Amino acid sequence: MGTPGVRHLPVAASEETMARMPWGGVVDEAMRAVARAYGLGEPVGPAVYAARGELGRIWRLDTGRGSWAVKELLVPAEESAARQDAAFQLAAGKAGVRLPRHVTTVAGDVLLDGRWRVYEWVDLLPGEVVTAAELGMVTAGLHQVEHPASGAVAPWFSEPVGRVAWEELVAAGGEWAPALERALADLVALDALVAPPGSLITTCHRDVNAENVCRAADGGVIVLDWENCGPARPAWELAGILADLPLEDAVAAYRAYRGAGGPAVVAEPADFSMAIVVQGHLLEFYARRALSPEESMENRGRARDRLHAMLDRPLTPSRIDHILAAL
Repeated sequence: MGTPGVRHLPVAASEETMARMPWGGVVDEAMRAVARAYGLGEPVGPAVYAARGELGRIWRLDTGRGSWAVKELLVPAEESAARQDAAFQLAAGKAGVRLPRHVTTVAGDVLLDGRWRVYEWVDLLPGEVVTAAELGMVTAGLHQVEHPASGAVAPWFSEPVGRVAWEELVAAGGEWAPALERALADLVALDALVAPPGSLITTCHRDVNAENVCRAADGGVIVLDWENCGPARPAWELAGILADLPLEDAVAAYRAYRGAGGPAVVAEPADFSMAIVVQGHLLEFYARRALSPEESMENRGRARDRLHAMLDRPLTPSRIDHILAAL
């Protein structure tokens, strides 16, 4: 799982070390409590660390009733928000989108203590990446769910960083500051393209990418990581997906999306508004995390890795023009 809108970038080496750690102790005790609360049955072995996102860790827990993906939230969440994303998941599943079934506690809650949530475990094919066409078709399916939005679009997905904040971020220093300064003119120009979301809002996944749309072991395609879903314009979500792809793949994804009945059309620079503001907030988030003495060495290292990856291939006005021309 990730910070709202986080694009998943190469995993830090420290995560491989974490996967080999003998966690035991407090984790096993917590997993037993999770198993009881969610009625999963008795654990048949210790929980196994599976993955790490920006805001949480994922564990595999095997019990007498099956295998489960337990998400440990490093930043506590609200039950009301979790119920909203769970409702969208139910609607998407009924509409034919394949996703892991979420599990509620025996009391009917999505979260336990604001820190834990559970899904059925799904085995994925390691190293397998879905095609651009599959990504487009899955997004078309998501956009045809038409689940009503609850509330306004969050600032993370709608409000640009702005010139003053960009200049402050460059002045804050860090090994990435020269690259950020070189990108400054483009970042300010991008902010000027951002338009208000308007009224064409529905519930969107808001984190569709080749890391969260995966090939299951049975060969099917499955959509993961639903905690970021919420109000957005489908066209803006689609444009953000295209912006993350090489140009030929963006064209293939768009054609597949439209061919599968996807309702959104990407036709002008303003359609990239969400991609622009998410990129901006991510750069700001990672820079501040990388510089913070209060963050762990692991978090600072992950943030530096992501900053370098993003600044190596930033979204720019010229890239937007190339995508629109190709479409």
